[in-house]
Amino acid sequence: MLFRSARPNAATPPRNLAQMLPGPYHVPAVRMEVSLCVSNKSPAGTYRAPGRYEADFCRERMIDIAAADLGIDRVEMRRRNLVTAAQMPYAIPQVLPSGGGGEFDSGDYAVTLERCLAAFDWPAKSALQGRLIDGRYHGIAVGCYVEGGSAGPRENARLALAADGMVTVTVGASAVGQGLETVFAQIAADALGIPMNHIAAVHHGSTTGIHEGFGSFGSRASVMGGSAILVAAQNLQQAIREAAARRFGCSADAVEITDGLRAVTVNGRRLSLQELDAVGFEGVGTFSNSKRTYSYGAHAAHIAVDAQTGQIEVLDYVAVEDVGRILNPNTLHGQTIGAIVQGLGGTLLEGFVYDDEGQMLNASLAAYLIPCALDFPRIRCIALEQYPSPLNPLGVKGAGEGGVIPVGGVIANALASALQSFGVSSNELPLSQPRVWQLIENARRQAAA
Repeated sequence: MLFRSARPNAATPPRNLAQMLPGPYHVPAVRMEVSLCVSNKSPAGTYRAPGRYEADFCRERMIDIAAADLGIDRVEMRRRNLVTAAQMPYAIPQVLPSGGGGEFDSGDYAVTLERCLAAFDWPAKSALQGRLIDGRYHGIAVGCYVEGGSAGPRENARLALAADGMVTVTVGASAVGQGLETVFAQIAADALGIPMNHIAAVHHGSTTGIHEGFGSFGSRASVMGGSAILVAAQNLQQAIREAAARRFGCSADAVEITDGLRAVTVNGRRLSLQELDAVGFEGVGTFSNSKRTYSYGAHAAHIAVDAQTGQIEVLDYVAVEDVGRILNPNTLHGQTIGAIVQGLGGTLLEGFVYDDEGQMLNASLAAYLIPCALDFPRIRCIALEQYPSPLNPLGVKGAGEGGVIPVGGVIANALASALQSFGVSSNELPLSQPRVWQLIENARRQAAA
């Protein structure tokens, strides 16, 4: 496998590709060599789920091809080889020479596959594959994936209590549009036992408010930052209890915090926090973790292909994922749908085009196609939380990148299913309209010859 490289983080995609090539399947032995080079074309860098998108495309295509060669149903091929709950924690390949390894933390990967097939209505749609209906060939496919997240080494949070009982949250993880302000406010409010509207603000991305922060990357923010908020909340509550214990002359364990963080009681005696002079207290927390969490799931797609033009329309797309614990369904589904659309853009629309001298021909958005809201309207997402992660107190797993990972392989397999009568094999991305048309023309010429 060869990657073009010039940026400092360009080693991340090939590293992840090498490690995640087996994906959610039990593969006893795997070896892959990756080389990086420099060229006059655009260099590689990190992109949502770097390396995993490419690995899934390669693996899921090989599974469908192998299933056809062996005469095994492609769904059954996957069922037989998915990692089971009894195999957890499941060791994944080592990356050399860095020595990086790891293991899947929890899950039963067959559960999301079966749920996806049921939601997609796989038995009924199987009758459509390869059929010509109203001038278009129909195809379906399914694929499975895992998403690594929660990169360490640690994250920090600080909760500050004001005189009016309002709490300010400061975290080292950064909000980059994924809705962390809402999720972090929820975590803090739940941990402190107060209404969410008692969270005055969530600050992030500045060492003015906290001594150290590691930011948002690698699906880590909710796992690392959210867990740090839990620790900070516990420390804030403990500080209040200790202050009350000194005032009442009792142990801190005897103090109960009541009225939504506005008062303390001991044996029926009550003091407001203003009377206790506990306002201005704060709790600082750090959460450290060297192991990754692994969300997982399955996607299924139904497409229609116009053999005269090469155009692909996505008629139905279903995604099922288990994320350990769902903190906010709306933000989770938003990230999943956004990632799927991003993957569909990379699979069907986007791609650098060069002439014979290496000059890029589509260097502006007038020629480089990106997905719009109307391009892929039929996307359905189902989120499960059956297997919380044992690696953090929230039980959450990183889930911001999973939606993009299986898209290329699923669509490519659906295309092969739709055009099976032509003998088209789609082993390269993107599946742009001109490329699909050329694949069909080549198949026709080969058949005629």
